[in-house]
Amino acid sequence: MAMIFCSECGKKMSSNAHACPACGCPNATLTKTINGLYKGKKSVPVYLILCWFLGIIGAHRYYAGKIGTAITMTILTLTFVGIIITSVWTIVDFIVGLCNLHVPEKIFKD
Repeated sequence: MAMIFCSECGKKMSSNAHACPACGCPNATLTKTINGLYKGKKSVPVYLILCWFLGIIGAHRYYAGKIGTAITMTILTLTFVGIIITSVWTIVDFIVGLCNLHVPEKIFKD
C-alpha cells in the first residue's frame, strides 16, 4: 500500500483511500480513475460515439466542454467548404479520442 499526501491538508494517507482521514478531502488521484470516468461526469466512449455520429456538427465538443470550437464547427457546417473542414476536424478528434481512451484529462475541459 503506497502512501500519498493529501492535496488539501498535506497529511499522509493511503493511495487507496477514497478521502483523506484528516480533512475528508476526496483522493484526487483515485476519483479520476473510478469506473473509467473522469470526475464522475463524462466518459470517453460517449465522447467517441458522439464524435462518430454527430461529429460534423460538433456534438462531441459540446459534450467535452469546448463550447467555442463546437459553435465554430456548427456554423462551418452550414457551408459546403465548411462541411469538408469539419469532416476532417471530426476524424482528427476521433483519432485523438481513441489515442487518449485511458487519459480523459486530455480530452475534457476542466
